[in-house]
Amino acid sequence: MKVAVVTGASRGIGRTIAEMLAEEGYSLALGARNVEELEKLTEGLETEVFYHYLDVSRPESVDDFASRVLWRFGGVDLVVANAGVGYFGRLEEIRDEDFERMLQVNTLGLWRTVKAFLPSLRERRGAVVAVTSDVSARVFPGGGAYVATKWAARALVRTFQMENPEVRFLELRPGAVDTYFAGSGPGKPKEHGFLKPEDVAEALRCLLKLPPDVRVEELMLRSIYQRPEY
Repeated sequence: MKVAVVTGASRGIGRTIAEMLAEEGYSLALGARNVEELEKLTEGLETEVFYHYLDVSRPESVDDFASRVLWRFGGVDLVVANAGVGYFGRLEEIRDEDFERMLQVNTLGLWRTVKAFLPSLRERRGAVVAVTSDVSARVFPGGGAYVATKWAARALVRTFQMENPEVRFLELRPGAVDTYFAGSGPGKPKEHGFLKPEDVAEALRCLLKLPPDVRVEELMLRSIYQRPEY
């Protein structure tokens, strides 16, 4: 049975991807800061599941999580690096601590997560799904700091791919998604331009069923109600 790691798995996109992977027969290693929500999630999953506290902004937390996962399963086949945070405001107004937090989670957290599992992924010719954003290749006023962390994440994913051709790297770039992101809760009307987490998970399900000699390097998906911007 293949083993998948999902970070930021306690809610939103990460939670829904974990549920989809369980349906596809993966054993799961789930990490997030909210362990209570991880425990609730595991109750409904019909597969082997390991879950543990994970804060990707802390190197020691990533190392501890990875060592526990590798000890439990012996190796991993798929890493879904989904953990992310967002704070918004004009560049001269964004707080240092908010910018630093986004860099630690969105950029360095992605780098730490992939790096921790890379030897196993190489050995098993596995795959990485880095959940970034449709803004990883564009900018918008009020989002400069957040966008910078996603552009950097895109650069990391592409460089990881070039340096590790035996591992398949996918940058998954959803537009606005109806989750808890940026402090707002779910329940927003789809007509306001929001995908549902299930839409993202279903798109990924399709890609995972492609032959192993097919590498999809990026996928951007947005609601038909979200204005197309590039």
